[in-house]
Amino acid sequence: MADPKGPGGLSDPAARPPVNPVRQKARFRRMAVLLAWWALALIGLLLLTAGGPWWLILPVGVIGVLVVTNTIVIIRHTGPEESALTPGRLAEADAERDDAVAVWATRSPRHGGRDKARRTGTLAYAGGRLSFTTDPATDPGADDPLADVMVLDAPVRQLELGPRPNPLRPALVVTHQGTRHVLTLSPPFDLGAGAVGAVVAGAWWSQLAELGARTSGD
Repeated sequence: MADPKGPGGLSDPAARPPVNPVRQKARFRRMAVLLAWWALALIGLLLLTAGGPWWLILPVGVIGVLVVTNTIVIIRHTGPEESALTPGRLAEADAERDDAVAVWATRSPRHGGRDKARRTGTLAYAGGRLSFTTDPATDPGADDPLADVMVLDAPVRQLELGPRPNPLRPALVVTHQGTRHVLTLSPPFDLGAGAVGAVVAGAWWSQLAELGARTSGD
């Protein structure tokens, strides 16, 4: 057994996994957002116990469910920050023929609102190309022409990126041959979708721009 303090041990700097600054930043933001929501939930609960208006029961209950659900996300490490790109990750994928990067995402043709064209799927990068493939239909009997379809597959240099993701609009926006793809990396009901999603999608935006994708300012 290797000495934990010797070469290859846990105390050996060379044996430690590299720190992902994007993931660290996203995790910090998620914790800050969740603490703020926990504080809001506790304030609402205190108001109720102090004889506050009855209509507070519904919003406090909804906030409580969302806070607990998002706390489980942190405990289980299932948030989008866990698949955040390391610096230079897409460029590394170009160096290896069989190396690919793939993450869960949702795709729609525009921001916000309920959209019949919104689909979940896999956002992937390999061989200098960005792609998005929708998930198979959950109902085998349903006739969904957008199920299990590659709706985006293009060389990075042919892509035009929208504005850099920010907390108000955290999606990665990509346009190819006149078709707009709004790619969201956070799941529904994620309290950190804005703050965390902007960091995770922002890493994709920056690395795609470095690899030749046009930005809205070009």
